[in-house]
Amino acid sequence: MREFLQKPNMIMDSKALEDFRRQREEEDRALVQQILKDNAAAKRAKLQRIFDENSLIPKKLLPATFDNYRPGNKSQVWAKQKCWEYADFFDPEESSNLLMTGPYGVGKSHLAKSIQNRLIENGYTCIYISTPKLLTKIRSTYNRESEYSELELLEVIEQVDCLVLDDIGAENGTDWTESKVFEVVESRLGKHTIYTTNLSGKQLEKQIGERNMSRLMQDTETLQVIGEDYRRRGLRRAGE
Repeated sequence: MREFLQKPNMIMDSKALEDFRRQREEEDRALVQQILKDNAAAKRAKLQRIFDENSLIPKKLLPATFDNYRPGNKSQVWAKQKCWEYADFFDPEESSNLLMTGPYGVGKSHLAKSIQNRLIENGYTCIYISTPKLLTKIRSTYNRESEYSELELLEVIEQVDCLVLDDIGAENGTDWTESKVFEVVESRLGKHTIYTTNLSGKQLEKQIGERNMSRLMQDTETLQVIGEDYRRRGLRRAGE
């Protein structure tokens, strides 16, 4: 009789122990996943700070907004409108790129920085960096004392919601730079990337290579921004 009465308790104890074990395993897995997630987020935040702090953006460009961009002709009015729409109707699930071309001093970088500032205000991640500086950063990771690896930098570049590559085509044209530009552009397929260049389409293709140009133009709208170099307006007026 005693053995009969003990069996249900033994079964219940065994079931309770099994439930407890499963619960602990689930909690441990959740804890490990959260730790890994937090570590990855901290690493991404650190790397993005490195980009933000060393992107060599001129100080006067940092507060760039659509409100303080002053278009001087219809081309610039159109470019401002398209960039405003790009930022305010941004959808990370739909690939959409911009290539802004035109001479120096017409506001391409200002508009690109305005997009970045608006996206960050709206809660998205966005990195703004000149292409030559990005390549310099990648090369610096080959130093054993580097705080981060090339893979870590490229992962941030790949995962950010929007990437602004300023002055693409201004880098020295070598096999290495062409290869790295390809890696960056290839990693951004299906995502949002903004390019600015002072070169024409043919000049840019010659500089970065036909393969890179083909990748770059996928899902990309070209905005040609023309006008007078704003840096020289004061000089011209002074001489009038």
